[in-house]
Amino acid sequence: MSNSNAALDPELGLRVDALGRAARALGTQWDRAQAEALYEEAEALAERAQASGLADLAEAVLGLAAYLSSFADSALRPNAAQLDQLRALAEAVNDAQQRYRARIDVAVLAPERAAPLPPRPAVHFLGADVAQRELLRARLAPLGYELAACNGVREVEQALEAGVVLALVIGADALAAWLTERRGEAHRDAAARVPLVVLSDRDDIDVRLAAMRCAAESMFVLPDDAARIVPRLASMIADRSEPYRVLVVDDDQSMRLFCASVLRHNHMETRAVATPEEALRALHDFTPDVILADLYMPNLSGFELLALIRAHPRTAFTPVVLLSGDADMEKRFAALHIGGDDYLTKPIRPRHLVAAVTSRARRARWMRRELLAVH
Repeated sequence: MSNSNAALDPELGLRVDALGRAARALGTQWDRAQAEALYEEAEALAERAQASGLADLAEAVLGLAAYLSSFADSALRPNAAQLDQLRALAEAVNDAQQRYRARIDVAVLAPERAAPLPPRPAVHFLGADVAQRELLRARLAPLGYELAACNGVREVEQALEAGVVLALVIGADALAAWLTERRGEAHRDAAARVPLVVLSDRDDIDVRLAAMRCAAESMFVLPDDAARIVPRLASMIADRSEPYRVLVVDDDQSMRLFCASVLRHNHMETRAVATPEEALRALHDFTPDVILADLYMPNLSGFELLALIRAHPRTAFTPVVLLSGDADMEKRFAALHIGGDDYLTKPIRPRHLVAAVTSRARRARWMRRELLAVH
């Protein structure tokens, strides 16, 4: 994230504050004309936040704009559940604004000199083991990948912000630092967008537990796994170059637009449909990594759609995230019992939506890679 750009745009913070207040008020007392004005303001502020390098703030404001868009040109009045979603999105904007201000304060109080970044995208290595580093460098070179050795967590964060990390390899000796020194949600989000693996000279439960807490996709133990590291990294990098595909099934137009806009903003390919029948037709030419499905729809319930998805040969193992305004735990357990992979209760915040979809899509592709490797 570019703190220098953000610090030069104080008006942006003031307008985002005003937007959040107005959206919360609109969620309590609906006014169509005000909704139209807020939609236009949110779109403009999302663009400015994106241009300033404030990705998480841009995402939150865009989520609000996307939701307002379905009501701005409509005479329909949102129902109670839709107003709850609007208030939740306004709170998400406020949360992102507070994180933005905290980063500005930290940057002003403790300015840091930027470390030099590699001129081209590269596989980055964090660790002090020279033998591990040189093994990686030698095995990456024939495939045309460069290796950038990082001296600390801050240097990795700078590379992630600059978008030059193809994959991140962490040595077991650096796991503790990676777990404790990362500075905030923005850097965690950036790290989640690149493959992360752990390299170790020993295979024990403590190292595997630390790798799991880092959300590592694989752990390689030397010397046994030396030949597997680079082919797996190459396949992970190729996966990341292809956007995740998401099928959204919801009869609520505002929720469809919201989900599609937020996911597209996070570089995912989406197909949004209103009915389970349309969803089944869409599967003829669209193979999703994840399916988002409303639990309660006319004619065919989310439970029934889930059963059909599990019976369809192209989606039998596709992760399904169910959406519902019902917080009833029994229904939640029932949904998971019949094959749902996750359950999000409306109102849904953009960050929670992106996290649920990304983690499921990444896991689905990882499983496909592992199955292909076995066969």
